Amino acid sequence: MRQRLVRTLFAALALCALMSPVSLMAQAPRIQAGSVVRPDTVEVGDPFVFVVTVAVPAGAKVEWPRIEDSTAVVNMRGPVRVIDEGTKGSTRRERAEYTLSAWNVGRLPLGLNDAIVRAGGTTLRVPLGEAQIFVRSVLPGDSTLHVPKPARDLFERVVPWWERWWPAALVLALLGLLAWLWRKLRKRKPAVAAAPFDPYGRALHEFSRLEQLKLADAGEAGRWAALVLDVVRLYLRERVEEATLALTSSEVLEALESMPDIPHDRLHSLMVDVDSIKFAARSVSAERARKLATDARDIVESVEHNIQARRAAEREARAAADRAVERDRLAAEDAARKASRQPKSGRRGPPAGVG
Repeated sequence: MRQRLVRTLFAALALCALMSPVSLMAQAPRIQAGSVVRPDTVEVGDPFVFVVTVAVPAGAKVEWPRIEDSTAVVNMRGPVRVIDEGTKGSTRRERAEYTLSAWNVGRLPLGLNDAIVRAGGTTLRVPLGEAQIFVRSVLPGDSTLHVPKPARDLFERVVPWWERWWPAALVLALLGLLAWLWRKLRKRKPAVAAAPFDPYGRALHEFSRLEQLKLADAGEAGRWAALVLDVVRLYLRERVEEATLALTSSEVLEALESMPDIPHDRLHSLMVDVDSIKFAARSVSAERARKLATDARDIVESVEHNIQARRAAEREARAAADRAVERDRLAAEDAARKASRQPKSGRRGPPAGVG
């Protein structure tokens, strides 16, 4: 019984030894991988290349890992470069090249995850975590006696030419403006003194302007008559202080009653006619308005003539009085000279015999 059991066990073991290679080949495809770092020693920041080559079944797909963390000690300088080296029989070779940089010193792991190979329904991993790079320091062997160079100055700011010269240009522009103003003020002609105000000239100008408006032809004969009376009142106010515009027509006539230069009858007739037109709404024809305008002009001319004649007579009288005073002064001086030439009383005549 015991011998039969031993023979059965050896037979089972032999059967398992014959069947295991076949089943393993059916379950897991054969994969070969190799990697190299070129160069194996670099300085901080220098690029280096990590090359991984795998041999996989012809229909397998390889997923290559990436370093996603940009703050890692070793990071990628560009995307991974995958090269298909061709298929030989049932095996396909594929190569991946990583361009990396290290940012620390010493022996550093690359930090790559495993590559994944998918063949049919089987998924296998190619470990890449054992790859390393050695980064040597750029400092001297003994840095205790190393004296660093002094810090350099900052780059000098390049100032455009127009920023350097604009203050001078502004000063020149201001000086030019001041020189122009000074020359303009020097060439300015002195202000002409205003001509003395002439009430008579203004009155004649107003009469001419009202005549040019042709108010009578436009149906405004009454307005024309009222305006010519206003011109007369303005003229009288300038010539006679008592004839202010605040007075009524009757008050003006009363204030001018003692003035010999005023044609009282004609002025009274003009004011009565115009007041009846202004305040009593009396209608007036164009011919009557022209007659009133002519009368107003004649009154102004008469008053101006009388005033100028009276002033001329006053100037002549003053001149005659001045001449009389001058004659009296000259006569007195002549009499004084003649009196000084007569001999004084008791003066003896010339001696006898003296011709």
